[in-house]
Amino acid sequence: MTPLRVLVLCVGLVIALAPMAAVAADDTADHMAAELANATAQYQLALQQADNINAQTELNMANDRMIALLQSEALRQHQLDGTANGNAIEQITAALANAARSDGELNARNELGIAQIRAAGLVIKADATLANAMAQGRQSEIANAQAQSSFLHRLADTITSVMAEQNMSNARLIADARANELHTPGIAEAANGTAMGANDLLAADVVLAAGGINAVSESISGSTKASAIISHAAASLKNAQAMASATR
Repeated sequence: MTPLRVLVLCVGLVIALAPMAAVAADDTADHMAAELANATAQYQLALQQADNINAQTELNMANDRMIALLQSEALRQHQLDGTANGNAIEQITAALANAARSDGELNARNELGIAQIRAAGLVIKADATLANAMAQGRQSEIANAQAQSSFLHRLADTITSVMAEQNMSNARLIADARANELHTPGIAEAANGTAMGANDLLAADVVLAAGGINAVSESISGSTKASAIISHAAASLKNAQAMASATR
């Protein structure tokens, strides 16, 4: 092929391909415009998604706080109920203990009364025997009656003093032991109710604080997710804008 013919062929090829290059350039501009429109739409959609995420985050935060508050209030109510129940049991057992001590005091008085009756019976018998002996006038019987009378009077004094005091003290000790048996479990219940109440209060505070922490965590998580979606869409939009400007 001669140089002239090669030159003519090349010029013809350039002329033939020129419209195709123009068409390709136009297609690229249209494509970039479409990409820009799509990126703009995606950005608007990302903004809407971010708003939805933020709204859901606010709802989740409110739910976390409300659940924590309800659980905390339930624990506080349990504390009040437990403490009140323990105190009520203590008061009941205290009343029973007082009744037991009252019974013990009554028994002690009964012991004294019984001792006095027994002593009076002995004294009456001794006096009657002595009076009868003196009425008969026999000296031996009078001496024997006087001896018996003296012994029975001393025995009566012992019964109404030492023995009565021992029996009364024993009645009071028995009543006091019974009262302690009744009251001690009530005291333990009150102390346990107070201790459990303190645990419930601590748990209530912990639950309430945990609800606040969960709400903060929800806020951070939702904000991070929403920001990531917007950032990604904004980057895509910025890239599309740059490419669209480059094709103009």
